[in-house]
Amino acid sequence: MPKKKIAILLFVIIALIITVPVLGVTVRKNGENNKNQTMQSIVLWQIDGFEGGKGSRKQFLQDKATAYFKKQRTYLNAVAISAEAARQNIAEGRLPDIISYPSGFYGIENCVNAKDFFYVNWCRGGYCLLSVDTSSDFSDVSAENTVINSGKDNLPAVAAALCGLSDASYEPPTNAYLKLISGKYKYLLGTQRDVFRLKTRNVSFAIKPVTQFNDLYQNISIITKDASKYQKCRDFVDLITANDNGVGKLGLFYKDAKCETEELNEMRLCTFDYPLSFPCSENFIGQLKTAVKNKDVNMIKNLLK
Repeated sequence: MPKKKIAILLFVIIALIITVPVLGVTVRKNGENNKNQTMQSIVLWQIDGFEGGKGSRKQFLQDKATAYFKKQRTYLNAVAISAEAARQNIAEGRLPDIISYPSGFYGIENCVNAKDFFYVNWCRGGYCLLSVDTSSDFSDVSAENTVINSGKDNLPAVAAALCGLSDASYEPPTNAYLKLISGKYKYLLGTQRDVFRLKTRNVSFAIKPVTQFNDLYQNISIITKDASKYQKCRDFVDLITANDNGVGKLGLFYKDAKCETEELNEMRLCTFDYPLSFPCSENFIGQLKTAVKNKDVNMIKNLLK
């Protein structure tokens, strides 16, 4: 074989000897990088401060997030937590990345700012008067013939005061509804949840939305300090605050979201004289409760301005 051909052959062999291991290392490193790429976790707290309509707000958010982040190597973990537990964790410096909370929730006001979301509403409920007398026009509603659903962490007593029902009786949610259908009371001051209680029993009813007051708002704020998570949190909040975000299937209301329950359509587009604004401090909620206790309607209105 000529010397020139031998030299070329040797060159090719040497090049292969050098290149193949390098390629092997490169492929192996890329594989290791893909394998070691970690799933990013976002934590969302869901605080149910008021009864919903039907279904779980926590599960609604979880399902939305799971579908949205499916291809992004991101997992949003929605955690149901009570207002008391949330306040304790916040006081001890244990914070989620996103928090969904009712308007009357205090303890978060120092955690949110204009850079993030001071607050964004993503669904709401509403108060209503209900009667199993389907011919009722609600003209004879009084403290004597009305029972009030005492609720959870919401403020039905404010709604009652602004409706002239300060002296009405209060009962826990299920008891209030049972006393309505048993005939003990002609009217119930309740929420959208009571509509579903009546429908479950196949009880016919008349409904009148209460527009004097509402604190049944579910808000959401981003409070993460991790810059790598912020945009994903923002994208998720944008997703659930789209015009028709699907909360109608929860028996709740939001912008153009359609109600799946015909009886709730009267409540869907209501505006309110005195909506509860956020942020609420513990002191403010205390003042509001004191005004209710003293039956001071003017003070209630001044506080809610």
